[in-house]
Amino acid sequence: MRTSVRCAGAAAVLAAALLVSGCGSDGGSGGAEPGETAGKTTGPSESAGDGAAAEDGGVDGTWSSGNGEDALVLSISGGQAALLGATACTGPVDTGADPVTFSLTCGDGSTDRTKGTVESVDGKNLTVDWGSGTTDTFTRVEVPTGLPTEIGDLPTEIGDLPTDLDLELPTE
Repeated sequence: MRTSVRCAGAAAVLAAALLVSGCGSDGGSGGAEPGETAGKTTGPSESAGDGAAAEDGGVDGTWSSGNGEDALVLSISGGQAALLGATACTGPVDTGADPVTFSLTCGDGSTDRTKGTVESVDGKNLTVDWGSGTTDTFTRVEVPTGLPTEIGDLPTEIGDLPTDLDLELPTE
């Protein structure tokens, strides 16, 4: 049961990341403590200062790191970012800066992941150093394209419903 709840939670976080909205959080502390690393960069990657932000799709897209309670989803589009995990943080991304920088605001007031600098980015991995001392390495998430946007020919009538139901609810 815990696995299905975590999967449902991860799906909800991903869906929210795709919306890239300015929604706040209803509480909770933000992910890893300062100094902890959600992942390490593996394999070759380009420095953000080497023009990598404009190559290989740049930083725009949806990225994920960790799993379970430590999962983070970072969605970047149109100069805006949403970082979702234990809390929701949103704000501008300066993709014209060298290196690319984040200036996020978190709904619960946490500051662990508000000021970020892209350390490296390639087509598959994005590493962000946060001003708090935390470093996160994200992996690009392939978001399906061409999803249906119209309802189509769904039935509009529900047919005959039973009318002889006993709707008495217990009072004790």
